[in-house]
Amino acid sequence: MLDPFYRKGLRFSCKKCGNCCRISDGFVYISNKDIARITEALDSTEYEFLDNYTEKNNGFVALKSYPNGDCIFFTENIGCKVYDHRPRQCRTFPFWSNALSSQKDWESLSSYCPGINTGILYTKDEIEKILIGTMETKKG
Repeated sequence: MLDPFYRKGLRFSCKKCGNCCRISDGFVYISNKDIARITEALDSTEYEFLDNYTEKNNGFVALKSYPNGDCIFFTENIGCKVYDHRPRQCRTFPFWSNALSSQKDWESLSSYCPGINTGILYTKDEIEKILIGTMETKKG
């Protein structure tokens, strides 16, 4: 196996800018754990949550988006209204396989996300745990 470009680790700290919440052609797919976590945070029933905040996309449950592509939980003056309870897909950004496929892809994403290459150092092992789903990004 080739040695990945991130073998010495990568830095990332969320700046809560909201850029990742505002992707016009993106979808946030959610799991049953995500549903339970967000439902509890909103103090609503699962039915109310699914009815008000989700839609089916390619056979999966995804968060609804506004017509401009913003996530239903994103507001300009607050940011993510459920940040501490956000879905796993959001908790693992930017350590997604498409961003980690090459140095060029990582750097390209850094022009969009001001938290990339700043703050907390993630080791190669931590990055790979995020990729396989056994870890989320660190707070900070």
